[in-house]
Amino acid sequence: MNDANSPTLETGDRMRAAEIFQQDYQAIFRRTDRLLMALMVFQWFAGAAAALWISPAAWEGLNSQVHPHVWAAIFLGGIISSLPIALAGIWPGRTITRHTLAVGQMLMSALLIHVSGGRIETHFHIFGSLAFLSFYRDWRVLITASLVVAADHFARGMLWPESVYGVLSAPAWRAFEHAGWVVFEDVFLILSIQQSVREMRRIADRQTALESSNTRIEQTVAERTAELTSEIEVRRLAEESLKSSELRFRQLAETIQDVFWMTSPDCRKALYLSPGYEQIWGRTCASAYEQPETWFDTIVPEDRASVITGFEKGGRGEAFEMEFRITRPEGMVRSIFSRGFPVYDEAGTLQSVVGLSTDVTGRKQMEAKLMEAGKLETVGRLAGGIAHDFNTILTAIIGHAELIGQSVPKSGPEFHSADQIGKSAARAAQLTQQLLAFSRKQMLQPETLDLNATVTEAELMLRRLLGDSIDVRVAINAKRPWAKADAGQIQQMLVQLALNAQDAMPSGGRLTLETGDITLDETYASTRSDVVPGDFVMIAISDTGAGITDEVRPHLFEPFFTTKKQGEGTGLGLAMCYGIAKQVGGHISVYSELGRGTTFKIFLPCVSASPREPASVLAPILKELPTRGTESILLVEDDDGLRDLAGIVLQKLGYTVHSAANGIEAMRIAEDYTEIALLLTDVVMPQMSGKELADRLCSSQPSMKVLFTSAYTEDAITHHGILDPGIDFLHKPYTPALLSRKTRQALDAGSAKTV
Repeated sequence: MNDANSPTLETGDRMRAAEIFQQDYQAIFRRTDRLLMALMVFQWFAGAAAALWISPAAWEGLNSQVHPHVWAAIFLGGIISSLPIALAGIWPGRTITRHTLAVGQMLMSALLIHVSGGRIETHFHIFGSLAFLSFYRDWRVLITASLVVAADHFARGMLWPESVYGVLSAPAWRAFEHAGWVVFEDVFLILSIQQSVREMRRIADRQTALESSNTRIEQTVAERTAELTSEIEVRRLAEESLKSSELRFRQLAETIQDVFWMTSPDCRKALYLSPGYEQIWGRTCASAYEQPETWFDTIVPEDRASVITGFEKGGRGEAFEMEFRITRPEGMVRSIFSRGFPVYDEAGTLQSVVGLSTDVTGRKQMEAKLMEAGKLETVGRLAGGIAHDFNTILTAIIGHAELIGQSVPKSGPEFHSADQIGKSAARAAQLTQQLLAFSRKQMLQPETLDLNATVTEAELMLRRLLGDSIDVRVAINAKRPWAKADAGQIQQMLVQLALNAQDAMPSGGRLTLETGDITLDETYASTRSDVVPGDFVMIAISDTGAGITDEVRPHLFEPFFTTKKQGEGTGLGLAMCYGIAKQVGGHISVYSELGRGTTFKIFLPCVSASPREPASVLAPILKELPTRGTESILLVEDDDGLRDLAGIVLQKLGYTVHSAANGIEAMRIAEDYTEIALLLTDVVMPQMSGKELADRLCSSQPSMKVLFTSAYTEDAITHHGILDPGIDFLHKPYTPALLSRKTRQALDAGSAKTV
């Protein structure tokens, strides 16, 4: 039962207190066992030493002998001490060990009293031994020790008093006297032991209470620590999320070239500007923070009113868009497109206005260039339409001139006039072909060209194009001048480069065209990714103009790049030249020095075969018609003059001709004449195209052949889809001889053409 000084414990705590008490008790038992074991060893040796000192020597004759008490101290002390010492070493803390040590300690006291001859001083060893035994804090050990003392004193006091009291005889009360002193000490020691045990229990209770309190505190600390850890983890995750969000925002804001901005609700103070502001505006963000009016001053005066209107909408909590121009410190004007959005807090109060500003200068410039390109495309289409009509007219002129030449004497003036008409028409046809090339309406027909002849033929045209202020010179040096290319495209490149040279020589100068043979080796190709090593034919165009700067040269072949003033160029010319050269596996390079002129070199892959003789635009005036026939031909042509000419030529050749001005009329004729051998039709006609007409007639007359004709060859290919493999085609302008030959070829083909 706990005393008043002990804390009140729960059932579980009382069990823990008893456990602590027993653990402390066992520790005291083991510690006292070791102490008494050491004491008994010491007493053994001390007893033997005392016996030698106290006991006199016995003399027998000439020899001195050790007193028997010495042997008793040695042997009896060893017998008495051996068992307790062994148990203390083997079973420390056990009950039998405590009582055995108590018995052994009392027997050692008896032995000490005996070997001293019962000296009264040695009796105090008993009291000292009891005091040592009280270290166990077990009163039962004192009882065992006291019984041993009582038994020893009564037995030896009655039988051998001199070994206990040092006298020959002793009364019985003497034993009771000694027993009384032992009992007195036992009572005192037992009371002390009880008090000590109570103190041990109080200590155990307090330790248990302390442990319980510590457990509760630790549990509370652990719970709070877990809560704090959870709170810290939540806060850490929130901070990491915030940092990650801030990092993404910073990376986004610092990476994009646009300007992300944030202003106060009244849009009068800049709260944030991304680094893009410094790149676009050319001013520091700090200057906009410190002096917001400086930002407004950068706006072109004509655009400030629209900017004010936009920000007024933002101040009212409305989203807005605006486009305005700014002036950078160096004077460059940039076009800006901005969007703004209001930002509210949870209470619905306007906190700020955020937005994004984009530099749209490049887009505006591109739009302007596209408009210019659209204008150029419109002009090209107009030129193509005029050239188409010209081709139709020239076909009639050439044909009639040839017919006249066949019907008059060669020596007469009529023949000479017909000849001149034919030659003039031929030159007009060449000019028309060039016009179609400029308008990109010509049919792209790669063929083996003699570039020496191409450059020579271009000389006259360039002289007329550039005027008298430009001295055009030609140097023909190519030994292998043959290349696979489209003649119209090559002429287009030469004209474009010549016009660029003219712009570089506003006061006149010299333009030199040169051909040559060159081999581009692996070393040269390794420095240019667009070059394949091999043999090339080179055309060099050199001028004596102002030259090209190092800054401009890397951008020369970029689409829409131009150094000309607004409205004076589209920036497509050199890009077109580059594309043409690449299309045929070639390469174009440029070399320039300021003040000394520029040289463009066109490299076209050299081919081994020499070109075939190019077909003349006009056949010789009086050439005999090559082929004749008797088949029935349906001729469909919307131009009256050309339809009449073709009909006359075909009838003279022996063919039966049925003429129609359009597809509908041709359909009616085909219903009456089912044995039509050939359909000769224009491609582009009103009401019905030539391809549509051919599709309808071929379904009803599968054996009928088809020969298409048009001046819009590229248009026919890309938009009408007629020039499939195997389709016969006659390009305008054509001569009677060419018409007769193509007609016979179409009729003699193995099977009807699928259109």
